[in-house]
Amino acid sequence: MSAVRLIASCAGALAAVATVFAPASTAASGSRYTSAPYTLRTTHYAFGQAPVFMPDGRVVFGKDFKKGDKAQVYIARQNGSHLRCITCKLSGPNNVPAVRPQGDWILFHSWHNQHFTIGSPGYGGLGSALYVVRPDGSHMTRITGLDSAHGAGEGEDDYHTYWSPDGRHIVWTHLNWNFVDDNGQGKWDVRVADFVTGHGRPPHLAHIRVVRPANGHWYETQWWAPNGKGFLYTETWKTAMDTELFYCRLTAKGCKSTQLTDYPAWNEQAIFTPDGKDVIFMSSRDSPGFFNTWADLTRDLGLTSSEDYLLTLPVFEAAFLQPVAEETTDLYLLDLKTRSVRRLTYDGKDGWIVPEFSWDPSNKHLWFTENRLPPSSRVGFPLDLMKQLTLTKQLLEHPPTPDVGHLLVLDAGLPVQQRTRILTFKLR
Repeated sequence: MSAVRLIASCAGALAAVATVFAPASTAASGSRYTSAPYTLRTTHYAFGQAPVFMPDGRVVFGKDFKKGDKAQVYIARQNGSHLRCITCKLSGPNNVPAVRPQGDWILFHSWHNQHFTIGSPGYGGLGSALYVVRPDGSHMTRITGLDSAHGAGEGEDDYHTYWSPDGRHIVWTHLNWNFVDDNGQGKWDVRVADFVTGHGRPPHLAHIRVVRPANGHWYETQWWAPNGKGFLYTETWKTAMDTELFYCRLTAKGCKSTQLTDYPAWNEQAIFTPDGKDVIFMSSRDSPGFFNTWADLTRDLGLTSSEDYLLTLPVFEAAFLQPVAEETTDLYLLDLKTRSVRRLTYDGKDGWIVPEFSWDPSNKHLWFTENRLPPSSRVGFPLDLMKQLTLTKQLLEHPPTPDVGHLLVLDAGLPVQQRTRILTFKLR
């Protein structure tokens, strides 16, 4: 499941600009991104988690504005103006949109009419099905969980869906806990399908195939390669809950996989640079916390990833968006030729978690919305005793209002702050 659940509590962040000049890579590289300077700024308007773009530059995002609609998918200009709901005709939550490259359809994840739900639609859990809708909110159509003879999606989950660059295919992760009438064993697999429209029929999926097997490992699908020949994905690998990044080159039999990372940390969200020579990914590798401690321990003990279908939810809940030893993340750039890794952000040191991210239509600006618990609510590692006593005093004097609408297994129910950031490389 996604390293961050959407908890849409917007923190009105002031615009801030920082220019970062990282040292050039010592190894020869064919990529301009490996050593290019870049800027990082915060927008005035905080969009929801996982913002994506229409071809004309408008932002499409999911967010709960706390007006009774739950999470819905919205479209707005890049300054937050001209806000319009696309999915409000469908009971929520509806979340995690993906815009077809042609701009004619918007895919999203929904719990509509599902009875058994956990987590959040699109980020992982149970109960999420895939829908598509026109940008004006018309022609809303469900495209997964349609087989009534096998539960119609109950006890299952379809999430983290991405379009191929030509808009003809989608990739997503599927979880099946439906042991009643669909042989579910609580395991994930990765699926690819053709998106079909026209010929007098509503939009639908065809040629659905499993390209990564249900082997007990946790999966999460990521962005496609610019050439459309494959996609990035995350998989727990070798030892328990060791999340590593892979590239799947699609073949007639499924995936020809290449492992891209090998570091005991939470390595997850990932996207190619526009030239296809680098991968930008999210990782907790430089943030001491519960998950990194767990990953190191499981490597030392030799615990395998075959039982991760039982471990993912409790480990994730213990590691993220809870107040003690919470894991935080940052963005990194992997040069695919040299395998050098460059750290791009340092927001994790201030408690921020970087989730999904997307290039704007110009392929020049990388957008992402970060989440964190209020500083006074967190006990981070390494422990600064005097600082923590001061923050604890502030928390006791001014306790936050619990966010009871988003309580999960181990959630503290604390309000979550959000801010949207834009990273821009200065390419020569």
